Amino acid sequence: MVFYGIKESLEGLSEIVEKALGVNFWELLINLLATVILVLIVRFLFWNKVTAFLEKKKKNIQDEYKESGEIKKEAEAMKLEAEQVLSDSRAQAHDIIRTAEDTATKEKVRIIGEAKASAEEIVSNSKEEAKKEKELIIKEAKEEVVDLASLMAQKMISEEIDVSKYDDSVLDELDKESE
Repeated sequence: MVFYGIKESLEGLSEIVEKALGVNFWELLINLLATVILVLIVRFLFWNKVTAFLEKKKKNIQDEYKESGEIKKEAEAMKLEAEQVLSDSRAQAHDIIRTAEDTATKEKVRIIGEAKASAEEIVSNSKEEAKKEKELIIKEAKEEVVDLASLMAQKMISEEIDVSKYDDSVLDELDKESE
């Protein structure tokens, strides 16, 4: 009789579940039992392997995260080093440009000085040459004047005089006048 009461209760429960859910109670019970058995099989046979795999994956991800942090720090250090090298290079370039400008200025001053000295030497040589040329022209002119004066004096006097004595006396007179 105990079974009869349980059987009737199960039948009543089956009707309620079928009306409420639209599912056969026995099928629901079999599915629940299969699910529990499946969970137990997975728990005892595969759970350790799955959790070990997940732990390993978690550790790999953490290691990669740490490694990426280290790589990021290294990259930042390299960036700072590159910026320092770039800054140093710019400073060296400015120094080189400044040195080149100074050298160019000194060379310019030297070349201008040489050009001025050369120009002064040319002017001095030209003046000296002009002076010599002037003296030569004056000398030639004096000689011609003396020759002309001698010829004129010979014609005027119509007698013979010593031309060399007369030339010397005229030259002496001209030298006295030019001083």
